[in-house]
Amino acid sequence: MSAWLGRPHLIDQKDLSFVFPNLRLDQSASEQNLLSPFAHMALQAQLARRIAPLMGDVQVVNDLSPEQIFSVLAEMYKFIDELPPVFKVDGTDFSLDEQHPYYVFQRHQLHVVIYMTMLDFLKPYLARDPRYPKTPRDAELRKLGVELALKLLDVARLLFDHEFPINAKFHMVVFCIFDTSTILCSAVIHDVHSVLPYRQKVMDAIESSLDMLHQLSLTTKLGASSYMFLYKLVHAAPVLSQYAPNTKRQRVPREEKSPSGSKAPLLPASDSTVSESLPVSSSLQPTDDVSFDLDQFLAQDPWGGSENTGLGGMEAIWDWDNLNLDFSLPNNDQNPL
Repeated sequence: MSAWLGRPHLIDQKDLSFVFPNLRLDQSASEQNLLSPFAHMALQAQLARRIAPLMGDVQVVNDLSPEQIFSVLAEMYKFIDELPPVFKVDGTDFSLDEQHPYYVFQRHQLHVVIYMTMLDFLKPYLARDPRYPKTPRDAELRKLGVELALKLLDVARLLFDHEFPINAKFHMVVFCIFDTSTILCSAVIHDVHSVLPYRQKVMDAIESSLDMLHQLSLTTKLGASSYMFLYKLVHAAPVLSQYAPNTKRQRVPREEKSPSGSKAPLLPASDSTVSESLPVSSSLQPTDDVSFDLDQFLAQDPWGGSENTGLGGMEAIWDWDNLNLDFSLPNNDQNPL
């Protein structure tokens, strides 16, 4: 999370020397394939330990060379291949899920963490103007970044479907959707010449993220603020707003049933102001087809008012500068940087 939020690491992983617990005391004597209920946490810790030596003394991913990034990703793909069958990304063993349903949540969470970690190394390439590459491998890394972002949103959807609405307040459900979709928005905004790989899939993924965050906005302040920010970001950028759904999103009445036939989640009494602040149409007036005015966007109060729907302090620590939106693109090829 420190890396994902762009914050200094509190623990220097490369200088640690301790032995991981083997978790044998939590293993079943009768079921050999049954892992410890804490195995998914141990795997996440092991992943961090495997990455740290490859980064050396570099603390910020922006300072990593393409070769270092490919080395890190190769180690992560190796980690994925070595996952226990119950946590495999492909060829997963689902045989224990019915009797031990906690594996389902743990699998989704672990997959989200893995892809979040991988994407973190590629964010700078998605939020960079492709007309002015910094390395010969920028285009290759941008394409890989898009692929990983789309995979991340796929597993985020599985986590969302599993946790919503009962555990909708679990921070990772909201955050992985919100952060990934905003970085994809940045990639599209910077894509002046429409050369972004999988462009239509990216647009569809952003729309799907808006839909999930809209549902989460009815249950939590975190979901409401995330939806508010992404909604306004999409409508502030002409290149994104032209793909936005034509139908206006309406608040779901408390007793109205959703299209799936189940009752829409009720808002807690303390969150009654959340639904009132959600936008149903955009008041933003874009200036041209390729511009993004950061000051204008911030003036729209994209967090929806911290007194009502703030991110519980996360709006102050989320590293939204990595979106690299502090610019206004001209209509010519002048370098905006």
